[in-house]
Amino acid sequence: MNFQSFTNSKLGVGTGLAIARSIPTVLSYPLVNFLAEKIARMENLSLVQSVQQNQQMIYKGLLTPGDLHKAVKKVLISSGRCFVDFYRNVKSPAALQSKVLKNQAFERLIKLSQDKNFGAFLVMPHMSSFDLLFMAAATQGFRTKVLTIGKPTGGYKLQNDIRATSGLEIMPISQKAHEKSIDVMRNGGFILTAVDRPMPRQKRYLNFFGHPSPLPVGHVKMALIANVPILVAAVHMNKEGLYELSLSKPIHMIKMPDPAKELRCNAEIILKQIENYILSHPSQWQMYYPVWPDNLCISQNSEA
Repeated sequence: MNFQSFTNSKLGVGTGLAIARSIPTVLSYPLVNFLAEKIARMENLSLVQSVQQNQQMIYKGLLTPGDLHKAVKKVLISSGRCFVDFYRNVKSPAALQSKVLKNQAFERLIKLSQDKNFGAFLVMPHMSSFDLLFMAAATQGFRTKVLTIGKPTGGYKLQNDIRATSGLEIMPISQKAHEKSIDVMRNGGFILTAVDRPMPRQKRYLNFFGHPSPLPVGHVKMALIANVPILVAAVHMNKEGLYELSLSKPIHMIKMPDPAKELRCNAEIILKQIENYILSHPSQWQMYYPVWPDNLCISQNSEA
């Protein structure tokens, strides 16, 4: 089992959960910083290589080897802190809420999700502790069903079980889940999923940060069929250590006679909004798979 397989396994997630809950708060962040420095130097790890490539791509290939190392370290520190905050507080709704900034976007999200005349597809990138914020929102009345990776096992299943404790309904991706999602949105409900994880087997590539990437379009297909808008959300940790939500205005789908152009056009409009969110907090983008698997941009300045 490699490092990334372990971190995604039930044993890995369970071990991390136990550690996060047992280490005193005053020691947890320094430990995260120490481990992030060590892991960032393990450039043979696929996880580190993926973060290197993804960070280099959003910085247009301009990072020097030293800057790239710092960028990877910042991502790992951000991820570690989110991990600690989430698993330390996940059993207490009050504790979860204390870590969230209840800004206008947060309140608007809850209100829209309760409006039975407003169905929508809520999409997001893997940024910061999105689990913590959405679970905190669920305890405040946020209503949504969550589409997750199909047939989850190990650590993914454990994460879904934890998410469900807040009242969020988890639906692993399947044809049946897609059909149910469309019905939910048509009847004024919300569906939530992340849309920045690459699908290597997909033949259709989308423009993301100026380069082709095999990103999903299922959310666009379902929004078009259900005739609902898409909302783009993103989470980041602010300077006060609170998790803060950004939420776009409803993005209505553009109808076109050509189905392929219709999917591409709408999907890339959504991705442009996601780009903006990622660029506002690049070190909080927690994507550990190569989003541009065919691009070797990382050979750039790192060899200069």
